[in-house]
Amino acid sequence: MKKLLMLAGILLITMTSQTSLLATENVASQQDIDGRLLDLGNGTCQDVKTGQIWQQGTSPKLKTLEKANEYIKTLNLGGYTDWRLPTVNELYDLHLTVDLHENGNCTLKSEGSYWSDEPDDKGRVGAWEMDDNCDPERQYTPKKAGRIRAIRDIKNVKNS
Repeated sequence: MKKLLMLAGILLITMTSQTSLLATENVASQQDIDGRLLDLGNGTCQDVKTGQIWQQGTSPKLKTLEKANEYIKTLNLGGYTDWRLPTVNELYDLHLTVDLHENGNCTLKSEGSYWSDEPDDKGRVGAWEMDDNCDPERQYTPKKAGRIRAIRDIKNVKNS
């Protein structure tokens, strides 16, 4: 019961922290796709609920925050250079979307460990792993290395 309440709390925080604005570029309405993610055809997927754009692929496995930040600073994907590391909650939300098979026409793998960054600028690397009891919930487990699945906020409209 405690784990279920914790999961519900994380979901509530995630849902309230996201915006409900759709992108003004590459816009698709929820009725246009069967799911929440839309493959934009340029190595990215757009979350039609939040407007955020995700890197469809991932970086190689990186062992330090410095390497993760270097990767982000040099990423030029889909014509954009304003990518950032997602937060732990954004990664959870992405995992939940994939777990619920709501990833629409966007094919991406969510297993593995990933780098994230928080408002305190202390990067973390970890994985949202299935609970040991095979419950339909995930728990965050810190790791020593991980990949990057970059994200960009639609309010950032800098083209490269």
